[in-house]
Amino acid sequence: MSVNKNLVISVKGYKNQLDSKNKYQINEDTIIELKGDFRSAGKIKSIIYFGLKCFKENGTEIERVDINRINEHILIASLKSNNEILLHKTPEKWNNKDDSYSETYSKFIGFYFDGNVNHLPDLLLKYKNYENNLVHLHSAIPDEISKKIIPYVTRVMNHNAGNGYSYDYSAACGEEVPEQWTEYKAIYKGFSNGYGDIKGKFRLGTRIVSPFVICNYGQNQDAVLEIRNVVINVKDEPKFI
Repeated sequence: MSVNKNLVISVKGYKNQLDSKNKYQINEDTIIELKGDFRSAGKIKSIIYFGLKCFKENGTEIERVDINRINEHILIASLKSNNEILLHKTPEKWNNKDDSYSETYSKFIGFYFDGNVNHLPDLLLKYKNYENNLVHLHSAIPDEISKKIIPYVTRVMNHNAGNGYSYDYSAACGEEVPEQWTEYKAIYKGFSNGYGDIKGKFRLGTRIVSPFVICNYGQNQDAVLEIRNVVINVKDEPKFI
């Protein structure tokens, strides 16, 4: 996404998003400044979301279910069957409701094969419920995956696809844009801890980013958004020796 001051983009009505054609690799030392000028030019003030999409090293997008999780990780004691997991203790915070929302969004289980939960899950599966320390999965664990599970080493966590936002919106999150040119910006440094998004932090596990804007969110043709001078500056943090 590159919009200079001599070029103004006008967007009428709700558009899902404007994506940059460019992607940028990052590492632990990367600092990114994302900024752009916006103004409302319609009958009503435009609502925008402005930020970064985050991707793994292999180019897979990091979704909110990857980084929204309950802060309770539990060791796997054994695989009772190919769709039942015996934990070393009963979960205290995991979702065990049987309502439709929970079934759709809140009953994901993340596997951390090496026992380290300070990275993205190695695998995400949906579970039905748990009885004491026995977890019933929706589907069978493939044989090639079950071989990676090490009793009393591999940990699991309850992940949630319903909390938080689809993407990072550190530069603007549901902002009502004034009628005069207004700059929105964010500076990114470091990574979130994997318990939701943190403003100005890359999502846990991010290695590639791409900027985007959601224009006139949920609005009709009376909302007209004008955009110019969208810039992303990528640099590594200086190291002092």
